[in-house]
Amino acid sequence: MAAQWLEVQLASNKQRLLHSLGAYEKALELAEQFACEPVAREQIGIASLLHDCAKLWSPMLLLQHAVEYQLPLSDWDRLTPQTLHPFVGAHLVQQQFGIEDPVILDAIRYHTTARAGMRFVEKIVYLADKLEGNTRNPLFVQKVNRLLEFRNPASVDQAMLFLLDSTLQFLIEKQQIIHPRTAEARNDFVIRLKETRSVTNLAKPKLTPGAGQH
Repeated sequence: MAAQWLEVQLASNKQRLLHSLGAYEKALELAEQFACEPVAREQIGIASLLHDCAKLWSPMLLLQHAVEYQLPLSDWDRLTPQTLHPFVGAHLVQQQFGIEDPVILDAIRYHTTARAGMRFVEKIVYLADKLEGNTRNPLFVQKVNRLLEFRNPASVDQAMLFLLDSTLQFLIEKQQIIHPRTAEARNDFVIRLKETRSVTNLAKPKLTPGAGQH
């Protein structure tokens, strides 16, 4: 039912539908790769399939919907209308399917800008959106996929940081506005990875001088 509804929402743009289906397939692949529990797999599947359901709406229509339904809007959201479709999309999914699970809704809401403190499900959906094989650049996808180590959650954070850095670089080169959530997300992953490395280094056995020299 969700797939049929999505087809109607994206009927005017075949590429966008292919992208959504590709994101769904990639998300389930990543859920398997990182041994997600059944509940998380279901959350990942729903969010990845429906994440772009409002992508084809015009900026004016997105803004009107957000105002009408009192969705949280900041001045930065108004200045970057491309960041509105995830929030409107989450609201549409909530209305259409009665979904109240904050994990699913947040995975849809933050698949474009990301945010600090992302749940694992949110990260998987974000990655799947950027790494699906139907419409994304295969060389770029291959490059990021190399960062994802089997069953190693820290590698998910490393891939997230790489994608956020790439996004920021692109926005700077195009002289476009950077949403503060994206900058905050990037800094959050830098801190996470530094803490992970510190814990890993503490766990490593320390060799005494001359150890291993025979």
